[in-house]
Amino acid sequence: MLLADKKKQENISEYIIYMYQTELLIRNFEFDIDKIKVHVFGNIPDNKMSPETKEEILNWYSKVITDMTSEQLEKEGHLSYVQDEIQKLSDLSLKFLVENEDYQAIFNMARPAIRENIIASDGLVTNPIQACLNGVFGLLIARMNGREIPDEIMTQVEQFGNVLSYLSQHYS
Repeated sequence: MLLADKKKQENISEYIIYMYQTELLIRNFEFDIDKIKVHVFGNIPDNKMSPETKEEILNWYSKVITDMTSEQLEKEGHLSYVQDEIQKLSDLSLKFLVENEDYQAIFNMARPAIRENIIASDGLVTNPIQACLNGVFGLLIARMNGREIPDEIMTQVEQFGNVLSYLSQHYS
């Protein structure tokens, strides 16, 4: 089973973040499957991954490249099927905000940070769940780039993570 499929089954929020990473990687390697072969698989010893598994993963990357190209996502944006999952999480969030006191408490803790991030997006983000996902993804990118993360941002991202974790646990 591919990692993306496993994440989608086990934790939808992790799947979405993983797909964001994949989209970024594909853009960074200029939609070139040969660059992905070299830079993603080049350092994996043959005894760590079978040729069949490598081929399956390369085919998956090729499919994502094709999907991104057909949706004209060369510069920015996210795949429609990933956005569909975000919408499902958003719908679940709205439902829980009406009928689930545990979720209401978790969401209300994150509400100021969500609002702050929506405002900071200058209209690009209006969906609270998208704001949470962007915050977690932003932390991941900052860490990958070796940036130090202020405590205030870590607190916000932890609150985003709490919202996403709760939704992911109840996602079907």
